[in-house]
Parts: sequence; C-alpha cells; structure tokens
Amino acid sequence: MPEFRRRFWLQSFAIWTALGLLLVLQTYIVSERPLPGLLPHLFRWAAQMYRAWIWALLTPFVFELHREIRRRHQNLLVIAGLHLLAALTLLAWVNIVRVWALELSFGYWMLEKLSLDNVFALLDARSLVDFYLYWLVLAVGHSLDLVGEKRATALREEQLRTQLAQAELAALRQQVQPHFLFNALNAVAALMRAGEAAKAVEALGQLSTLLRQLLNHGGRPEIELRREFDYAQCYLAVEKVRFEEKLSMQFDADEECLGALVPTLILQPLVENAVKHGISQRRNPGRVTVTARRSDRRLRLQVANDPAEGGRHTSEAENHGIGLSATRTRLARIFGDDQRLDCTFDGPDGTLVTLELPLRFAAAPSPETQSHG
Repeated sequence: MPEFRRRFWLQSFAIWTALGLLLVLQTYIVSERPLPGLLPHLFRWAAQMYRAWIWALLTPFVFELHREIRRRHQNLLVIAGLHLLAALTLLAWVNIVRVWALELSFGYWMLEKLSLDNVFALLDARSLVDFYLYWLVLAVGHSLDLVGEKRATALREEQLRTQLAQAELAALRQQVQPHFLFNALNAVAALMRAGEAAKAVEALGQLSTLLRQLLNHGGRPEIELRREFDYAQCYLAVEKVRFEEKLSMQFDADEECLGALVPTLILQPLVENAVKHGISQRRNPGRVTVTARRSDRRLRLQVANDPAEGGRHTSEAENHGIGLSATRTRLARIFGDDQRLDCTFDGPDGTLVTLELPLRFAAAPSPETQSHG
C-alpha cells in the first residue's frame, strides 16, 4: 500500500475512533437508567465503536462519490437529490451491518435474529445519527477537495511563473550572444577594411575558439567561473588582434572562486563595454582587469578599465546599453534582491563595474554516481 494511502487510513481510523468514544459518552449522558452488569456496558460501547469503524471504512467511498457526482452533474437540485438518496441508503446499510455485527459478536447466532425485520425493530430515533454523519463526511470531503484544488492551482501558477522566468532568461541569453558576436564580427570587419587580412584571419580563429566553447556548453544557465573567464579571455583575444599593444588584460581570482557557479556569459557584456567605452577611446595603451574575490558567502566580481582619453566621457545612459541592461535583468530574475550591480563611470581610475552574487558551487557527484559513471 502506498505511504499516502496507508497514512490516510490510519488517520481516518484514529479520527473515527475518537468520534466513536464521543458517541459512547453521549449515550451515557442521555441514558435515563443505569445498566445492570458488565455485558450491557460492553454492548453499548460496541454499538457505537462499530458505527464509528464502519464509517471509517465508508469515508473514502463517500469522498469518491462526492467527486463523481460533481464531475457528472452541474445542477444543484440533482446533486442534492443524489446525496439525499445516498444518505438514506447508507443510513439503512450502516445500521444493518452494525446490528448484524453486534448480534454475531454477542453470540446471537439464530438466523431470525439476523433478519431485516428484526434489525429494523431494534432501531430507534438515535439511529438517525448515521444520516447526519453522512453529511458531516460529505462536508469534510468537500472541504478537502477545495483545499486540494487551491493547492493544485497555486502549484500550477508557480510552475507557470517558473517556466516564464526560464523563458525570459533564455531570451536574455539569446539576446546577449548575438550582441557580442555582432561586436566581434565588427572588429574583424574593421581589420579587413584596414587591409589587415592576416590579423582578420587570426581574429576569426580566436572567434572560432570562443564559439566552439559556447557550443560545448550551450544551453547551460550556469557555468563555473573558470569557464566564464575563458569566454571573456577569448573575446578580449579577438579584440587584442585589432588593438594590439593598445589593449592588455588581467584576470585575477581567488582559487576557491574559480569553481563557483555564475550565470552563463554574465561577464561578456561588461568586458565589451570596457573595450568599447574605455580602450577604444584611448590613444595610449589601456588595461581591462577582471577580478573575483570571496566575501563571506558572497562572490564579488569586478570589471575595470582605464579611463577614456581626449576629453570624451561616456554617460551612464550610454553605458546602460543592451548588454548592461540585460545583465541587470538577468541578475534580478535569477537572484531577486540577493544580488548587487554597481557601476562607477569615468572615475579617476576609469570605469568599475561590481557584481555581488551568492557564492554557490556545483554539487559534487555522489560516490554511487562516480562508481556507475
């Protein structure tokens, strides 16, 4: 028997046993005369406990009957009529079974004692309690169904919200990838226009390496930081073919941070902006620096570039292009308020973008998984 069904039967039996004890107590309260001897007391206890345990067996049937009637009928009068018929039927059935069980339990084996005429002769007004118990069980079943439907609706809504968020994140990733690919191809095109065919071929080779890495890990919403560093380094290598000694790069990370999980291509728009708004606006060599540090249970990523020269200063609105805007949106979708993205544009030391994310690592494979790998 499945665990859920076993737990349901145990709970039903326990509740009905408690109700049976209350019915026993009620019979003593309304009784007008004392019972002589032990046997009448046992008979009174058995009469109410049998009733309770029979209803414990009937409870799943009443629940299922309620669902079937709801499924097949919409008219309230028809529903009420069917339940009234069911209540009267179970009133008779429960009392027949209960009286038979009592007669057999207390040694009355004569067939005439088990006849329907004899059974109905033993019934009194108190036997109508089974009529009311039917409606009690029906009300409980209806309430449980409403709670279940509410939970199912909430679960479906949560699943839809999750699917929508995943779709939006996938769309954002697809938005970022063509963006940096467009920039990389522009760099190659600039080399071709300048007559630097050899450098253009070299840049295309670097771009091919980058695309191959992306395809190898395509579709993954998160990757280890070391792989994200590889993507950023490949992209900067493409740009370095164009800028040569004008562009230098530095990647520095705490060793323990390299295995941390980050959203795929989360650094890509930031290093693009560093080249576009910093290095490309300089006459002298400049540097793009990417660092990763651990701060308690947080991962801090920073992308910095030397300031632009020639009196040109980029505005914050200019830097909030498709890449940075998508980055902000992705972080909010993934981490909610448990993230931070700060930008300092064209300061004395250049532009600095800081990300703070929860520090998380990929779950290590279990020994069983490794042994079956």
